[in-house]
Amino acid sequence: MKGKFLCGLLVSLLISGCGDDNTPTEKVLKEQFSNQFHGRLILDSIDIKETSVDGNKRTYAADGLLSTGYDLYTPVASLTDYIVVQKSWDKGKDIKFSATLNSLGNKDTGWKTIFSSLQMSETPKGNP
Repeated sequence: MKGKFLCGLLVSLLISGCGDDNTPTEKVLKEQFSNQFHGRLILDSIDIKETSVDGNKRTYAADGLLSTGYDLYTPVASLTDYIVVQKSWDKGKDIKFSATLNSLGNKDTGWKTIFSSLQMSETPKGNP
């Protein structure tokens, strides 16, 4: 009888610990992503999977879609007083990406997130 009680108590403790959701919200991720890349890249959608936890510091594998905040142009010729440019990237064109996301904090104190090891299916080139 004691064994069943202890086993039940252990299972309930494990389940309650797993229910602690300390994942940054999508709104927080979008704002901090845009700030990290100075508004040039915009996070459209993201799917994150937790890979490690150390207190309030968590690491996630992130996949999703991003886009540029501007149409981008590349110089193609230079005249005396002018530079001829060609449009090289359309604003809002979706780009698939994967990255490592490091998060520090919780829902009560707020989060500080940093995206690293960003890999994109295409790399937008040019200047706004």
